Amino acid sequence: MKEYLLRTACGVVKGIEREKSILFRGIRYATAERFSYPEPVTGWEGVYDAAEQERNCFQYDTFRPEEKEQGNFYHEEFRRGEHFLYEENALTLNIIKPLEGENCPVLVFIHGGGHETGTVGELPHGDTDEYAKRGIVYVSVGYRLNVFSLYRSRNYGLYDQMAAIRWVHDNISAFGGDPDRITLMGQSAGAMSVTDLLYTQALKGIVKGAVMLSGAGMIPKIVRPYTEAESEGFWNRVQERAGVQEEEAFRRLPAKVIWEAWYQVSREENDMHYLQPGIDGTIIPELPQKIRKAGTDLDIPLIVGVTSQDFMPYLIFELAYGWAKRNAREKRQPVYGFFFDRRLPGNRYGAFHAADLWYFFGNMKRCWRPFEEADYALAARMMDYVANFVRSGDPNGEGLFPWKPVTGRQKGFLRFDVDSERYASPFECRRKLWHTFLRDKGPM
Repeated sequence: MKEYLLRTACGVVKGIEREKSILFRGIRYATAERFSYPEPVTGWEGVYDAAEQERNCFQYDTFRPEEKEQGNFYHEEFRRGEHFLYEENALTLNIIKPLEGENCPVLVFIHGGGHETGTVGELPHGDTDEYAKRGIVYVSVGYRLNVFSLYRSRNYGLYDQMAAIRWVHDNISAFGGDPDRITLMGQSAGAMSVTDLLYTQALKGIVKGAVMLSGAGMIPKIVRPYTEAESEGFWNRVQERAGVQEEEAFRRLPAKVIWEAWYQVSREENDMHYLQPGIDGTIIPELPQKIRKAGTDLDIPLIVGVTSQDFMPYLIFELAYGWAKRNAREKRQPVYGFFFDRRLPGNRYGAFHAADLWYFFGNMKRCWRPFEEADYALAARMMDYVANFVRSGDPNGEGLFPWKPVTGRQKGFLRFDVDSERYASPFECRRKLWHTFLRDKGPM
């Protein structure tokens, strides 16, 4: 590996040249004060060092590092042996570009973690050459989380993501990317975030497609997003737990005090309304149900899907399938559905929530599991589908099983397993997911 210097509209940036790609880590796309909206970065002085490890926004591991390995399935699965750096407003992104090529399509990934945790550098998706090998510029975005994002339903994390996407649009040509071919991809809370970003017209013309893993679809009314007024009581209780009454005093408290107060109250309340973005009048202008009914959400091609042992299996499938049916019924852009059904080797958790990340990014060699050759072949096919979709809005290509969108007649989701692809009917998906819910549910 050797240093690589690149001149961009913001200035010169230093990355790492590798055998098959060039990696830039921790490029700051925006700055933000606490509980304030992001301000875009338009330039820097000197050479920006993007060859060092990136930093991530504050989260559970920041404040309780001694507890992070105690029986946490996802820490063991996605962070085992890794070390992460944190700062409060680490509004940074990683870019992996092909060694050669211009006007390459761009894939922008938004990580999951329940809007509470997650990093740009986790093992499944943090560093991959696979899309660069397929002629695609890959971008992974960091954004504010938990109390620092969700405070009073003001959606700071969503605004961070939107600022990152705009920064990519304005600057990616210097990295060999085509600003007119940007596709979003998100998993779990990242997929929910992509869904939220589709509610606004602010990214119209910038985003040309979206891939949403285990999190696509309209949030049910029972856990609908709250407005700032509806969430006021909760946030007042958080401030009281922190020992202050006024918002301005709360803003000035040490970050750990703020996080601990939010964490304790949110667990006592046990209410999903406060663990997701809210109705802010801009990114989420009103109830998602009204937006969908009015048809004012962005109409772009989509890939949506679930894993067969998702932690809320039936609900997650119904939300994704409902979106696909709606687009077909209203003759909107196509929705391609998938049902990931590979039981990963290694333990009793098979196709658990987020298991498909290992395959969509081809990083099985970084995992402790005893993957087989068939797993690597499945991953290659899944990444080929995504790469084709990023290029053209259609996942199909030479040598791949035909993937048809959901229509009035074609209702199946493409089933991914180590055997040959086939379609799983809604009945087959529901039957398996009910079994999962009752007897075989994966970890939270």
